[in-house]
Amino acid sequence: MIRKKILLYQGGRYFGITKNHKAFQNILAEYIVDNYENVDVFSNKDFFDYSTMIFFSQEGELTEEQEKNVLDFIASGKGFVGLHGVSASFKSHPKYFEMLGGKFFGHKDIKNIDIKLIDKNHPITEGLNDFSFRDEPYRHDFSMSNEIHILANADYHDKEDPELEPIMWVKTYGKGRVFYCALGHRNLSLKDDLFQKIIKRAVDWVIKD
Repeated sequence: MIRKKILLYQGGRYFGITKNHKAFQNILAEYIVDNYENVDVFSNKDFFDYSTMIFFSQEGELTEEQEKNVLDFIASGKGFVGLHGVSASFKSHPKYFEMLGGKFFGHKDIKNIDIKLIDKNHPITEGLNDFSFRDEPYRHDFSMSNEIHILANADYHDKEDPELEPIMWVKTYGKGRVFYCALGHRNLSLKDDLFQKIIKRAVDWVIKD
């Protein structure tokens, strides 16, 4: 059986890129995971041979052509998995955030976060329970898209802003499926069994297996 290939993009200020690549390959052992650190890979449509893409990035900029190619890839039905700093990447690209569903605007210090599952029937969250996770408490602006389907909210136990914050969601973009999870600041996150399960299920879901 031919193994499907995944494009992993880790551009920006991330550390431990080689270790992260190995971690993703271990999590997604049934796939081939190719790592890229430069947006030049999106300059033409050669990357359309991949089954889907994972972004684990921070900051960065795209040319107009690169942004169009990325969005066309997803809209064609290939899908997208975004983790943590992906919502803080490519800040000057509104079409990118329309695809993603939310745009990062800030966070406080790392703390223990209580994750409340909202949809326990989705293929990504089915059979999972509420859990705690140590991470950055991300806040998002959702004004660019009202189409997200929230899988989980986060309770940051913040007296200044006590509302639950969407932390994991899915949406569609053209014919493609999009998944985003705000967790994953620390490299140790990729060693967490539950986080690994969420990543694996998310990839399977966006590929539509």
